[in-house]
Amino acid sequence: MRAKPMSCAWPRPTTDSQGGVTVMELLVGMTIVVTVGIVAFAFANSTITTSGFLSRRTFAQQDGRRVLEAFSLEFRKAALSAVGSYPIEAASSTSVVFYADIDRDGLVERVRYFLDGPTLKKGVLRPSGALPTYDLAAEKVKAMVPFIANPQVFRYYDSTYTGTEPPLPDPADPQKVRYVAMRLVIDENPAVPPAALVLSTTVALRNLKDNL
Repeated sequence: MRAKPMSCAWPRPTTDSQGGVTVMELLVGMTIVVTVGIVAFAFANSTITTSGFLSRRTFAQQDGRRVLEAFSLEFRKAALSAVGSYPIEAASSTSVVFYADIDRDGLVERVRYFLDGPTLKKGVLRPSGALPTYDLAAEKVKAMVPFIANPQVFRYYDSTYTGTEPPLPDPADPQKVRYVAMRLVIDENPAVPPAALVLSTTVALRNLKDNL
């Protein structure tokens, strides 16, 4: 009888090829899942950050426009104070103080617009007492516009101003002021886009015109 040839059996892989998963496949799968998770988180975080930035920018722009409109109406009707003081008390590049009946109640308020850090604020002080006085401690201050990037918000011009003349020296002599320009550069982070918003207005004092 012939001897049967001996079969040579090679060792099989330790992983079941019929449905099992190799360690390498498991590691690759986990890596893919983790990578996708990181990318998704980064995208979601970026979207939330961008959305928040755009919302704050929009609100700041709306605040800026409202302030320009209010300031124009108020400063235009500056008048003698309740104690007879000149309509403009102080005029610098970062603040302006004037008197006007801003709420049409017959009382002339002391109004102050000023830059406090990157925030434009407004202070209103009503006269009080039988003999009217302005108690500075009673001033009510409110934040108006955030993210102001320009250090000089106000510029002042005298009666010769036609649109091209340079502003009065800072601080300006209140009695020479006939026009005031307010300029707001709104930018939460100048280091990143989009570009800053620029809003401006120029107001003539209605009760102090002497160039006609």
